[in-house]
Amino acid sequence: MVRSTDSLETEFRRVTPNSLAQWEKGKPVMPGGIMKEGYWSRPYPLYIDRAEGCHLWDLDGRKYVDFANHHTAVILGHNHPAVMEALRNEIGRGVALGAPTELEAEMAEELTRRLPGADKVRFMNSGTEASLHATRLARAATGKPKIAKFEGAYHGSHDALEVSVAPPVDGAGPDGSPRAVAEWKGMSESSEDEVVILPYNQRESVELILREHQDELGCVFYDGKPGLMDISPDFTHFVRAITEELGILMVMDEVVSFRAGYGGYQGVVGVEPDVTILGKVIGGGFPVGAIAGKADVMDVMDNTETRRGPRQSGTFSANNFTLAAGLATLRELTPGAYERLGRLGKRLHEGLEDAFTSAGLPCQILSAGSIVSAVLTDQDVRDYRSMAVSDSGLLDRIRLAALLKGQFTQAGLGFSLSTPMETDEIDGLVRAVNEALAEDD
Repeated sequence: MVRSTDSLETEFRRVTPNSLAQWEKGKPVMPGGIMKEGYWSRPYPLYIDRAEGCHLWDLDGRKYVDFANHHTAVILGHNHPAVMEALRNEIGRGVALGAPTELEAEMAEELTRRLPGADKVRFMNSGTEASLHATRLARAATGKPKIAKFEGAYHGSHDALEVSVAPPVDGAGPDGSPRAVAEWKGMSESSEDEVVILPYNQRESVELILREHQDELGCVFYDGKPGLMDISPDFTHFVRAITEELGILMVMDEVVSFRAGYGGYQGVVGVEPDVTILGKVIGGGFPVGAIAGKADVMDVMDNTETRRGPRQSGTFSANNFTLAAGLATLRELTPGAYERLGRLGKRLHEGLEDAFTSAGLPCQILSAGSIVSAVLTDQDVRDYRSMAVSDSGLLDRIRLAALLKGQFTQAGLGFSLSTPMETDEIDGLVRAVNEALAEDD
């Protein structure tokens, strides 16, 4: 069942010599030979030459269906006509204008119409920047120094929140009272002391921890993990209710989960957070981040007349290309577009479920809208620790086997869909997984 790593990597090297050559070329001038760790996969990264619709072509001319969509950031596929037209218009206006354009208000209005918990918006360059500034905003608005987050949730690469993202389970403390574990060497020595860690799907534990720390917590960062963990809407409502009762801001991370529906995941489940952080799809393929929230909280960042709160700026924040591409993308993302993606996601969910069942391999398939994932376990995936038991080595072998059959997926076995996809692409991926599960060396 599933070819060995050696067999798969040997074939990969045989059919992608130009990617190998490009990787070797980069190694003397870049750590690891690549510009960011997110591109790394064994035995070396696949280098892409071009993209169109829901397809990618590598440096050796091989064609793939793109189920990664740039780490979930692309939802209309590549080179969508509306996005490309918007970008052509901006090229005619100029590059790096260095002052506001009318696109700022148009984009902010579009987001506040969609998001239940948003009155005002500020733009930046990434989801990481959004979470960093949201952390400062929460502290400034409440006067409280600490932040709470859930174990296994990633909210960006900075010291305030990159804690207990993927800690070793045997060093992460009790299940109901996780301890803070810094993700990397080099982080501030105080980072673990300034974050309170919560367990998903454990109401009593969450309430006890929040009540214990309520006087020092500025906010709770929350990602509902749709399509990634089995977290019920009821639990999301509980988090909103308990934070509201205790006077703690709820910051909802919609960087990925905005894919779940027209009004993001908060619109799907019907909650109104105090603050929302955004990124990825709202940039139309360009670098983007945003903070959206209630007016009384967001106005803490209004330093136009007198200095009230943290300064948030950035040379390329709200640049006209990102806003134009993002606005064009949002206008294409109608409720009908989300419904269609949801149908395709359901088809993929059912197809993968059948594939793993037929192979006799215990696997939990999770999905929400255009996000689908597979976790190799026979237990419900209700939190980080139940996900951590998944056989990541076997998932990587299945991913590489599918890649050799023309299916480009995320690390492990995660899938994000795009609007150019049809049932043929969905069925092709299911077929490739079935074949991968049946192969031997």
